[in-house]
Amino acid sequence: MNRVVAAVCMALFLFACAQVREPQGGPKDTRPPGLAGAEPPNGSTGFSGNTIVLHFDERVKLDRVHEKLLVSPPLAKPPVVQVAKGTEVIIALHAPLADSTTYTFNIGEAVLDLSEGNPAAGLTYVASTGPHLDSLTLQGRVIEARSGKPAADVQVILQDARDTGDVRTVAPKYFTRTKADGSFLLTHLQAGAMRLYALRDRNGNFRFDLPAEEAAFLAGTVDPRDTLPHLLRLFQALPDQQMVQGSKVLPERGWQLLFARPAGEVALHSLDRSGDKLRWWPEWNPSRDTLVMWPSDTAWLAGQRFVLLEDGRALDTLTYHVSSPMPFNLGLVLKQHPAGNNTWQLESTRPVLSVDTAFVMLRADTVVMPWAVHPDSIHGRTIGLDLAPQRERSLELTLFPKAVTALMGGTNDTTKLTLGATDPRALGKLKVLLEVDSGLTAHGPFVLQLTAGQGRVVREAHPAALPAEVVWEQLVPGSYEVQLIEDRDGDGRWSTGSYPAGKQPERVFLDPDPVQIRAGWSVKRAWSLANFQK
Repeated sequence: MNRVVAAVCMALFLFACAQVREPQGGPKDTRPPGLAGAEPPNGSTGFSGNTIVLHFDERVKLDRVHEKLLVSPPLAKPPVVQVAKGTEVIIALHAPLADSTTYTFNIGEAVLDLSEGNPAAGLTYVASTGPHLDSLTLQGRVIEARSGKPAADVQVILQDARDTGDVRTVAPKYFTRTKADGSFLLTHLQAGAMRLYALRDRNGNFRFDLPAEEAAFLAGTVDPRDTLPHLLRLFQALPDQQMVQGSKVLPERGWQLLFARPAGEVALHSLDRSGDKLRWWPEWNPSRDTLVMWPSDTAWLAGQRFVLLEDGRALDTLTYHVSSPMPFNLGLVLKQHPAGNNTWQLESTRPVLSVDTAFVMLRADTVVMPWAVHPDSIHGRTIGLDLAPQRERSLELTLFPKAVTALMGGTNDTTKLTLGATDPRALGKLKVLLEVDSGLTAHGPFVLQLTAGQGRVVREAHPAALPAEVVWEQLVPGSYEVQLIEDRDGDGRWSTGSYPAGKQPERVFLDPDPVQIRAGWSVKRAWSLANFQK
């Protein structure tokens, strides 16, 4: 038996010794694969072949070649790319190359080393079908016009200014893609007048031909001999015609309608009702592209059809579809008045019909205080309280059942709300002094916005001209950003651009340094616009 056990142990030992394991220890390989040579050599002229072979100094693999390989100027048919012999990448061309043209193959991001997956980032192969390599460059940056954030991985397109078409109809002469910071660099260009565009291409055809595509354009032409960087502001244009992009009935029975562009006066005409008194109350978002229509009565409303009219013109036929029962009790929340005057208001989950103060109790600490709601303080889903928290004591508002009645039926459940005592020393103040450098021309009116997390607008002012001074008081301590919209059309909000009309999106300026508001502090921010344009 001992001999059997010994034999088994020996076999297991030999098996373990025979296994192939990854070497342990040593630094991790972070070196990208290097180009050891190419056929024809990188930088060749007079190229007329249909195959390119790249030799690497280690074993490699390919990653999403169709997405990551960029060939500029673009080819009529994409090349076929394969790995051979472990260390070679073969590019087989299946489209003729233009005469006297320098081609750049940006392939580095598509080639990884086999062991650790390090990309050959920045690797390009260049060859010319003519007697020399074109050597001019053009650089710049693409940003999102509304947010000012870098526009990453969008196409940047150059077209020959002599072409009779434009980015909607003609393939580019050169192109590249932006980096994560929105920057771009076009290399190996010919001299001459060209048109410059950026495009978030949804169908991969290098053309601005879909309504959902975003584009940017530079007025006039550029020449690669000009070394100045260019700024492109990417925007999505409004569709030529108005349409309803979506509709749904909310749990509280408001009918939410999403429009393709800011809407005019909207009305609903019933196809299934006659002689009743159904009315609709509209609630718009600030940009007038989202509308909630609140009905005065929900009886027999489910499944009924309505014609949606904009400015008296029939736009669509919609059906009021209900997917869940409506809660009986409406909800109430306490919100500070948007004017920032330290008063508060109640916001209901559905439009309010009336408030019965017999079912409401207001207390300051332990003292019950008289309180009344004026009929004209009820607007849609809001109830003006005409109350402000006091420095010495807090206020507690208790709404018992049936205190608030909704327009469509339903009342509140017992709700307790507290307006805590506000100490002015716990809030801050901001004064913004706006100026314009001599090198910048900015035309009013303007919209100055103070924003908090995720771009939420906290305060807003509308200077008619610059220089200007804006003061915001009673700010909650925290970090804020300041941005200015050059409101050229005077509608009080940011407006997008239009390529067919040659209209650029309205400029937005952003102060790059956040404003820190501290309790009891008064902050002054002097802001000169020239250096901070998005």
